[in-house]
Amino acid sequence: MQQRSMRKRLLFLVLYSFSCIFITFTSGTLLAVASQTLPPGVVIGDETGISASSEGEYYVDLPNVLPGESYEKTITIRSMDLKEPFELGIVVTPDSSKGVIDFNKQIKLTLSLDEKNIYQGPLLGNGEFDWTVQPLILGVCEYGKDQILTAVFEVDKDLTLADYKEDSQLLYHWTFVATKNQPKPIDPKDSSSPLPTKVKPKGMFPMTGEEIKNLIYKTLAGLLLVLIAILLWKKRKEEQAKVD
Repeated sequence: MQQRSMRKRLLFLVLYSFSCIFITFTSGTLLAVASQTLPPGVVIGDETGISASSEGEYYVDLPNVLPGESYEKTITIRSMDLKEPFELGIVVTPDSSKGVIDFNKQIKLTLSLDEKNIYQGPLLGNGEFDWTVQPLILGVCEYGKDQILTAVFEVDKDLTLADYKEDSQLLYHWTFVATKNQPKPIDPKDSSSPLPTKVKPKGMFPMTGEEIKNLIYKTLAGLLLVLIAILLWKKRKEEQAKVD
């Protein structure tokens, strides 16, 4: 009878996701709901052929989830519109919890992108990295390139019938955050950074007011010398004309 009661209380896993994922762990269900925040042209779909709708809704149904079992979903992320690559991360936000089962401790989450492990631990953080405060960086998404995000949920095998006598629930959500890659600004205090080369001014006139004054003085002096030379040449010519 107890076995039948436990069967009725089997975990039922539903991931309803696409960019911001609201997840509810209970002794009966795991529910996720989301809203669109990703850039346009980002396509999300899994290995079963289920993909995000035009509104961005994405459903995954994993029935008969039992203690001691693990469940894996392979999700493909593709950027179809944006030519510039962007960095993709996840922020987790706990909302509410109730019951005797602490799903944050009883379910271990493993995330990997393109077979590279990027997170392993409890649902809300492993104590080493707090991704409720800053995004857990998944990687860089590039135009036309598929990336595989794998999420594995492992349920604690030590859960018993007594744990399921009372309904338990954990509600939290993931938010996918996309930002464009920007070049790092040069730190003026960093001596290793090359200093910008001063470009010498080109053209006839110098750039500073003092140099402009000097050039004017030199030009006037030159004109004065030319004028004196012309006057001397004219006077000499007049004297030669009188002698003749």
